Amino acid sequence: MAFLEISGITKHFGQGAGAAVDDFSLSVERGEFISFLGPSGCGKTTTLRVVAGFEQANAGSVHINGAEVSSVPANRRNVGMVFQAYALFPNMTVAENVGFGLRVAGQPAALMQARVAEMLELIRLPDYGRRYPHQLSGGQQQRVALARALAVQPQLLLLDEPLSALDAKIRIELRSEIRRIQQELKLTTIYVTHDQEEALSLSDRIVVMNLGRIEQVGTPFEIYNYPRTAFTASFVGHLNLLPVQVTDAATGACTFEGTALASSQPAPNKQAGSARLAIRPEELVLGGAGANRLSGRVLSVNFLGNVVRVRVRVGAVELSVDMFNERKLVLPAVDAQVVLSFPAHACWLMD
Repeated sequence: MAFLEISGITKHFGQGAGAAVDDFSLSVERGEFISFLGPSGCGKTTTLRVVAGFEQANAGSVHINGAEVSSVPANRRNVGMVFQAYALFPNMTVAENVGFGLRVAGQPAALMQARVAEMLELIRLPDYGRRYPHQLSGGQQQRVALARALAVQPQLLLLDEPLSALDAKIRIELRSEIRRIQQELKLTTIYVTHDQEEALSLSDRIVVMNLGRIEQVGTPFEIYNYPRTAFTASFVGHLNLLPVQVTDAATGACTFEGTALASSQPAPNKQAGSARLAIRPEELVLGGAGANRLSGRVLSVNFLGNVVRVRVRVGAVELSVDMFNERKLVLPAVDAQVVLSFPAHACWLMD
């Protein structure tokens, strides 16, 4: 049995309501960092709260380290929880906040003091113990909340969108710190987010969720490059979809408005007929020597920092082309006629 086993979890809120979580099952190995990724209302936080013990599932079970905990109260599961809201006690110092769980557990003062000092070193705030929450930045407060969750040495760490209230630069810095701490402690961690960049950068595996169900589970590389469902393909990253006619289901050959195109895999259900050809914007090249070539007109050129996104109308469809920005990059003019190319391995057919 894996360290964390979530088996057939189903959760309804109110009689006659649809399932917030529908038959959710997942095995998590010791020391893994798993992200639940999906839009608001997809069931990711509810699933996390069931694991934590804050919600009781209507069906299914949760095992942690071999023990069935579905009926065990939250305060007896030895689980650390970090919320979006920092939830620090404003009348307590940083050190008192970090040591709160240890004090509730009746730990000796000397042990508690040593553990608090250790946690403040871990979150790189060793000299902040005497400060109060209002004297800290948002990122520092969230570090303290993380230290408080870790101080009691939980067997499982759960984080519910802990960075969503912070600005972009602080989020990037703090997510690196979270990953560093998790790897240093080798702590099994479940992280809830709707931010695909967070999930892709942090996780050993990602669980993509939609309407209470799992769409796909895989490594960040697998989720982004080999999505198994239309929802995963469109939710994780940007995606171009070309309406095509499949001419050879076995090889994935198809046509778009009369132009022959080759794809990387057989057609879904291995059937000819209408389908959609999926291509990531970074796989499209202006000009180039790819096996597939399409002509179009530039609609817009948008500078996004490290990427320049060019919108091109090809027939009745608008496609996005992402170009890596560098100082000598030559940008196309709006209304210019261009040729887009891409190799067969860069695209795949979807229903």
